[in-house]
Amino acid sequence: MSTSASQTTGEKIPHILATLLCFLTLCLLFVGAMVTSTSSGLSVPDWPTTFGQNMFAYPLSAMRGGVVYEHSHRLFASTVGMLTILLAISVWIWEPRRWIRKLSLTALVLVCLQGLLGGLTVKFKLPVAVSSMHAGLAELFFCAMLWLSAATSPIWKKTPAWRTNPVSRVAFLLMALLFIQIIIGAIMRHSYAGLAIPTFPKAFDYWIPPFWNSGIALNFAHTRIGPLLIIPGCLLFVTSLLRQTGSRKSGWLLFAILVLQVNLGILTVLSGKAPWIASLHLAMGALLFGTLFSIGLWSGKRSFGIRT
Repeated sequence: MSTSASQTTGEKIPHILATLLCFLTLCLLFVGAMVTSTSSGLSVPDWPTTFGQNMFAYPLSAMRGGVVYEHSHRLFASTVGMLTILLAISVWIWEPRRWIRKLSLTALVLVCLQGLLGGLTVKFKLPVAVSSMHAGLAELFFCAMLWLSAATSPIWKKTPAWRTNPVSRVAFLLMALLFIQIIIGAIMRHSYAGLAIPTFPKAFDYWIPPFWNSGIALNFAHTRIGPLLIIPGCLLFVTSLLRQTGSRKSGWLLFAILVLQVNLGILTVLSGKAPWIASLHLAMGALLFGTLFSIGLWSGKRSFGIRT
């Protein structure tokens, strides 16, 4: 009796850890965005040490200015990394499904690569390519955590095997478009082109910029062209979800996140890239990305209310 209870408790651990990591990863994305938004990326100029000291031994009382953001980001990221190791171990102990074991190892590789890219970002003084890959990989790690959280949940185990359907295909297509948008945004942000077009909705009093450079091209692609593709696509998708009884909650959730994200993007420009607003915009973009991914995952399950 006690052994059975112990096993049941143990089987819950991967789901609990994965769900916790979903939340912490979203918070980490916000903290990382604050580092960039406050230009604190090189406030701690060495890595993996912090001013020559072990990062975990560096006194919190010594944190000042940009060091607060950069060092906090390192500590937060290290916590996520250690919890990911625990998650992988717990999956291999209690999870019999081979594909979930492989997924947990994939997540572990992703978080290690993410840490390495973060270190290289400091070592090579914030190169745009490395910093942008660091941002993009964070989104993929977030999706890996969402997948592990879903797959280890009791509902997933009790429902039929996942199969693709029109809803999942549309969700993943929108995800792909949004990922491109996120990468362009990361390149724009790390190229310091976030305010290359400082006005909205017009660009320098014109709908099309009267002059161009690389920064203006990146900004125009992220703030004008990308939304023209993604917003209508998401709205059509929301309309489709609201017509299906079992998916209305997901439709309203997606709509709410989309509205918040669009408004945060506009406020980012109008506020002159206020750090908190710009960082919330990045985090909300990740949440929109993750929501589309979750809808794509659950769309093949009867618990989502869609027959396959």
